[in-house]
Amino acid sequence: MLHVRFFWVADGYSDTLELAYALTAHKAQGSDFQTVILIIPRKAQTLSRELLYTGLTRFKGKLILLVEKDSQPLLDFRRPEASDTMRRTTRMFKLLIGQDAGEIGIEGPFRPEGLIHRTSDGIPVRSKSEVIVYDVLTALGLSVRYEEPLIAKSGDLKDFRLPDFTVRFQGRTWYWEHLGMLDKASYKEDWQLKQKWYRDNGFWDRVLTSEDHPGGLGGILYADEVRDTAKRRIFGKS
Repeated sequence: MLHVRFFWVADGYSDTLELAYALTAHKAQGSDFQTVILIIPRKAQTLSRELLYTGLTRFKGKLILLVEKDSQPLLDFRRPEASDTMRRTTRMFKLLIGQDAGEIGIEGPFRPEGLIHRTSDGIPVRSKSEVIVYDVLTALGLSVRYEEPLIAKSGDLKDFRLPDFTVRFQGRTWYWEHLGMLDKASYKEDWQLKQKWYRDNGFWDRVLTSEDHPGGLGGILYADEVRDTAKRRIFGKS
């Protein structure tokens, strides 16, 4: 429904006013204006870092921000994960594994099209169990990155692995692997090879794991087991 409001303008001021038009950030793309009043809602499905950047860069002289409730949306969109571009199924922002693919259980090159599940804050992952692991760890206040490249101690950029999760807390780093198919011989062999790589490169004492239990479609994961492991190994709580 279109709401129209009429404003009374006192005599003597009408000559100093100019017409202004409300545009979406999409419509304003490619244009600029002397003064921009940008309205930022707290939640909107279409809002992203890219859209916010477009809106913020349309002004030439003055920018006025009308942010709903508080500045939290601006803080949220500082995070790379809020980018629509980063969520696209593209190889532009990820390393290709190439010959190393078989050693971590991925056939062929790194496949972004396999990232079909989403965590509670929109991070694309490969399995429902990984969604649970990620959400449990972030709920504990940990910094969690998904499939962040880990380079060998030699510094050879071609010798790396992708831990399922890289977890950081108070200046320390752990590498979390979720083992979802240990009942398959090939998967188990790949995991043994990856364990050896972790040991050879001095990372093994910082590797944490979770496992699916038999049952259901593809296995069952208990969130409390993930939480208990994190508390014991990362926070040092029994």
